Amino acid sequence: MLTTFGSPAVAQGWKPDKPVEIAVPTTPGGSVDLTARLIQKILQDSGLVKVPVTVVNKPGGGGAVSLVYLNQHAGDGHFLATNTPNIIANDINGRTPVRYTEITPLATMADQYTAVAVRADSPLRTGQDMIDRLRKDPGSLAVSTPTTLGSINHLSYALVARAAGIDVKKLKAVILGSGGDGATAVLGGHVDAHVGTTSSVIRMVEAGKLRVLAIAAPKRLGPPYEGTPTWTEQGYPVVLGTWRGVIGPRGMTREQIAFWDDVFAKVVASETWKKALRDNSWEANYLDSDGTKKLFEADYAQYRSILADLGMLKEK
Repeated sequence: MLTTFGSPAVAQGWKPDKPVEIAVPTTPGGSVDLTARLIQKILQDSGLVKVPVTVVNKPGGGGAVSLVYLNQHAGDGHFLATNTPNIIANDINGRTPVRYTEITPLATMADQYTAVAVRADSPLRTGQDMIDRLRKDPGSLAVSTPTTLGSINHLSYALVARAAGIDVKKLKAVILGSGGDGATAVLGGHVDAHVGTTSSVIRMVEAGKLRVLAIAAPKRLGPPYEGTPTWTEQGYPVVLGTWRGVIGPRGMTREQIAFWDDVFAKVVASETWKKALRDNSWEANYLDSDGTKKLFEADYAQYRSILADLGMLKEK
């Protein structure tokens, strides 16, 4: 019974009485998609919800398509979406018709750091090699930075370039549908490098197909990245994390929010979730609905400042 997992107050309040849908703002295969499918598995395997849970991919517009779709179900707690800091960056740059204040923050599930990955046989052996190449010609490397210009992946790449004195406006950024698409593009030789989350390339790194030149983390990460230096270690002090969270449509009730607060607290406490953190090089960083709302507000100020500093801020 659901009451086994929730408090009496939650159990007596709202709970799903029809299938729950989780929209993903990317194509299948990346870490955002993985997050949704992991949540789906835990919700169903644990009995935290007693209705079917499905995942639907709604890529496009750097997440804008999924936001529009989500808000077509205003006030309905049966519709959720995974999200990333792109919801903030796209709002700032006017790339989405749905502002971050027009949805319902529900949870921040985990953090990741951005990595620069190349093929195992790439002539680029270190982060410095990449910087040296870009200093000669900023447009000489095609670099995947999903899923839109101004995304956290793109910002991470631009911040490193700026720290090296490179004109960020001359960088050749290739926009793809997900981190999985970016990793596949590198492997196929369609781009020279991929800047994305550590989990977007972890399986190919473990298989020896890709190498990571640098990670925008405050310190070295665990396996398989224990031998990979940070950008700071290589002389470019860039640290930028990218969280994975869950949102709902605008107009959700307090009872609906309370239900999902209770559920997501139990999701991150599960052994399945903890194992996923270890397996995917994710950092634990759970925030409830209130904490996530405050995170959005703080990130809006931070990203606006970064985009302005980089000359990438578009006035709406």
